[in-house]
Amino acid sequence: MTIDPRQARTSAALRAALVRLLAHRPLDTISVSELCREAGVHRTTFYKHAKDVDRFAVATFSADLDALAAVSPESDDPVETAGEYLVAMRRLLEMLAEQRPVYRALFASSARGAFRAAIGARLVYRVHLALEHFAASGVVGAPRIARDQDEAAAFIAGALVGILDVWTQEDDTDADAAASRVLRLMPGWWPVRT
Repeated sequence: MTIDPRQARTSAALRAALVRLLAHRPLDTISVSELCREAGVHRTTFYKHAKDVDRFAVATFSADLDALAAVSPESDDPVETAGEYLVAMRRLLEMLAEQRPVYRALFASSARGAFRAAIGARLVYRVHLALEHFAASGVVGAPRIARDQDEAAAFIAGALVGILDVWTQEDDTDADAAASRVLRLMPGWWPVRT
């Protein structure tokens, strides 16, 4: 599916405007009119992208996190694949540190539940890919049946969302150390250990 270049430009302008506004104000205080004025777009154009500012923010910023979390487990070596997930975690933490005001605002807003759910759903998918790869690679202890994988994916993704929330509330910028702490919390069968 190709994205219309005008829609992409409008979405980028709205995103940039929202980032600027969130640097100084809570998400809950930003109106569609104000966001459109800051972005230089008409309200009718905004409504082609989302029903309200909260939904636009949740969709936009959860997609950004998902893009950073993307890993394509292609290696036959589960340790190498787990290492790719660790690199993705570092990328997420680095970006959250760089854009901390934005993510603090999202996690503190009335859209918090929707934002956490959107991130969680995307991370469940990402974790499922890892679990399927680990099971196929014969990782001892990795869940093999669908129900066990569903539960493990939900458990791990939920924990990761909580960690991302905590990380945004702190002022820590050492993504390597934070990713190592996350890795120590992973199940014992997860292939990479620090």
